[in-house]
Amino acid sequence: MSWTATNSHKCCATCANWGGQRELKTGGSSVQTNSPGDRGKCYANVFCSVTQGPTAMQGGNSCSKYTKWPALK
Repeated sequence: MSWTATNSHKCCATCANWGGQRELKTGGSSVQTNSPGDRGKCYANVFCSVTQGPTAMQGGNSCSKYTKWPALK
């Protein structure tokens, strides 16, 4: 895995509602995906024009349904 988002980075990869493949790192202070373009289903039903779902780096401040992934500290 090669793209990292810290626990303070608001994006799909750090959101509890994102169903993409990710791995918890650094004692729970960051999350890693293979790339920022990895896609996963949004379980909050936020609209995405792509059937595979939003990318790991999407979301954040512009998403009204963002909820920090509880595994992150």
